[in-house]
Amino acid sequence: VSAVMAMTRDKYQGTEYDPARGILGGPFKNPNYFSSFQLEGESYNGPRCISVPTVEYTTLTQSRDWLPDPIGGLVWVSFGSQDTSCFIPLYAGMTRLPESFGIGDHFVFNRKSARWAFDYVDFHTQVMYIHALEDVRTEQVRWESEAIERIPHFDRLAAEIYAGDPEKALRFLTDTWVTHAESLIQAWWDLGDALLVKYNHFRMYNPETRRTGRIVYPEEWKKAIVANEKLKPQKSDKDVSGRYFQEMSCQKLFFFYDKEDSIVHLED
Repeated sequence: VSAVMAMTRDKYQGTEYDPARGILGGPFKNPNYFSSFQLEGESYNGPRCISVPTVEYTTLTQSRDWLPDPIGGLVWVSFGSQDTSCFIPLYAGMTRLPESFGIGDHFVFNRKSARWAFDYVDFHTQVMYIHALEDVRTEQVRWESEAIERIPHFDRLAAEIYAGDPEKALRFLTDTWVTHAESLIQAWWDLGDALLVKYNHFRMYNPETRRTGRIVYPEEWKKAIVANEKLKPQKSDKDVSGRYFQEMSCQKLFFFYDKEDSIVHLED
């Protein structure tokens, strides 16, 4: 099932149809920037990827006929864009779902809504896509792999209980996987908050070390900007200590930087 999950997230990366190839995806290789458009009476078409940013939800269904129907039927659901969402397993025999599944309004942000948790992560991923997506993938692997590994164990337990008490078996599955879903949704809210902090101001903030890092722009992007805007190279000056300085003439301020690009002094 993990292979099918990966398929739903495909954006033709590395092919001639890759919507982030060259400078189409901007400096952070965002495949969601480029789409079909018209210019001066001509039409230009972008690819229709398997994974699209406007998807409402995705479901993967498993039908295991060697198990009782309420246990053998398993659906994996993800809300929002597949590349930044996470699949949640739900058994056919579950008697209730998380309350957050029933809350959602595209025009009203709501932290009680499961759907908004995944849109929240997706929104913060778009700014620094190629970097932020690595953080998202780490959480996807963690939660989806754990669920896939646990499913066979709970299949067996539920089947054993079902043989003697079907209702008890369904309560067991419901309580277990509603709790899992609620924990995953909270993890996505936490991930969205973490992305907001980490990539704030187009930098990389590390809350643990309380230090910042610099985002490196791809060479092909810088070359394209120089060529398109006909930019001219500027000479750098150094003071005697080896620190770089740059005058911001509009504000008449001097910012001094050390080798790690951290501001070490400010004066007017």
